[in-house]
Amino acid sequence: MFHYFEAARVESWLGWVFNFGLGSVLFGLPPIGIAAMVLSAFSLATASVFVLNQYFDREADQENEVKSSLPVASGRITPRRTLVFSFVLVVVSLILVVFSNVNVLPLFVVYLGLWTVYSTPPLRLKSVPVADFVLSGVGAGFLPFLMGLGLTDKQISGSSIMLSAMPLILFHCGGHIIQAVGDYEADLKTGVRTFVVKYGRKKGVIVAGLMFLTATFAPFLYSALGLLSYVHLLLFPLVLPLLVPIILRYVDLLRNPSTTNVINVQKTTKKY
Repeated sequence: MFHYFEAARVESWLGWVFNFGLGSVLFGLPPIGIAAMVLSAFSLATASVFVLNQYFDREADQENEVKSSLPVASGRITPRRTLVFSFVLVVVSLILVVFSNVNVLPLFVVYLGLWTVYSTPPLRLKSVPVADFVLSGVGAGFLPFLMGLGLTDKQISGSSIMLSAMPLILFHCGGHIIQAVGDYEADLKTGVRTFVVKYGRKKGVIVAGLMFLTATFAPFLYSALGLLSYVHLLLFPLVLPLLVPIILRYVDLLRNPSTTNVINVQKTTKKY
């Protein structure tokens, strides 16, 4: 069972859970029981996405120095069992949604469909430059936030939703590009045409950095436009010390956009 849990790659989508949680509490608190069930459904759906992606990426992952040890790429889980496991996760997830809050079922269907076309031929959008990181931003940043938002009964304007979600979308677009920098050699060898493969690692790191900066300073822009209270900006002095080690690692990555430096950035980000 450990192999199947490892294939779910929970550590890779904790940020997605944060986006879901933020959406569920930002404009009002939902009933705890229903929120817990929908969160469980979201976790299972997300795990199924990562398992399915490993099925289609198993050959590329075998060429990747980091991902070659994953259960599917290493052969600890057979391709057939991988598909069955992903399917079971989807079914259980949708059952939980139906019994807890059927109103968010369409969002779950869109979420699963979006990530399926990301990984699955013939579309396989992860191999379409620009579409690869845009889809990641929507699928990992916007949709989880929207699914959590679906738990509240309050009427919320579309502008408020988009302003809240935009920094999340940008962070995940940038994060996807950084991951692609780390996967560059394996993707190039196996013909996966990501944005980074087409335009180069250096440009990828620069574009991702601009996205991170825009997302970080979005609250300042919102406050300047009168859309957000300046009181919220008092939190930045508390966050800034945690950002310094990450920024230093990012400077190293900018100087040398290697897989090793990508791993260092990811480890430092998770730590702080």
